[in-house]
Amino acid sequence: MHLPAPRIVLLQPQQPGNLGFIARALANFGLRDWWSVRGTPWRGSDAERTGTMARAELEALRETGSLAEALADRSHVAGFTARSGFRRDPVPLADLPAIAAEWGEEARPALLFGPEDCGLETADCDRCTVLVRIPTPGLHSLNLSHAVSVALYEWFRGCVDLPPVEVGSAREGEGRFADVEAKIRLARKTGEALQAAGFREPAEEVAGTLRRVLAQPMERRDLRMVERILRHVEWLAEQKSASRPTRRP
Repeated sequence: MHLPAPRIVLLQPQQPGNLGFIARALANFGLRDWWSVRGTPWRGSDAERTGTMARAELEALRETGSLAEALADRSHVAGFTARSGFRRDPVPLADLPAIAAEWGEEARPALLFGPEDCGLETADCDRCTVLVRIPTPGLHSLNLSHAVSVALYEWFRGCVDLPPVEVGSAREGEGRFADVEAKIRLARKTGEALQAAGFREPAEEVAGTLRRVLAQPMERRDLRMVERILRHVEWLAEQKSASRPTRRP
């Protein structure tokens, strides 16, 4: 079983030392595609000490203020959480490779990790294709760098020939699956169409439902079809509006 190399996305990492250790883990597995979202800076911090042996990987870290940007060209997102409950039903880490194998070699996966103190929030989980937990018999949560290391080991376990992954995004139009940016655009258009049609459900609940639905893998051809359907609905609404007689004062 060969899985495509994942992007590592860290949401609001707080401990610079963890960034250095994660850089070392990435070097172990030949990876350099990783992002920090609203995280602590690594330059001039303890990360330079803990990541001494992986300076190239540290230099490759991309920093952004937007989770949407970090996931924009990803087709599948595995979010790591130690919590279960309302709208959270994580699978054990051991199940993830088999799940990812079903995504296929054309998938562009990301592994998403939350802040050290509180983990992923519900809205962040809504962006994920699958939620994953790392089972432990004692303390439920792992240190961030440990969690990334264990996740990468399980991802690549049994695989051979792990070439380094060059930093960069897939060009628009490549691959079978729609990326996150395209799905966010579709969600926005759908929300606008529902609002124009007078749909009365609370906007926040509608937005949450759309996020969860669109977090699932969607082929580009299906996304294009839904966009055409929305454009047709908008056209019908415009025709109906134009055909209404104008009242005289």
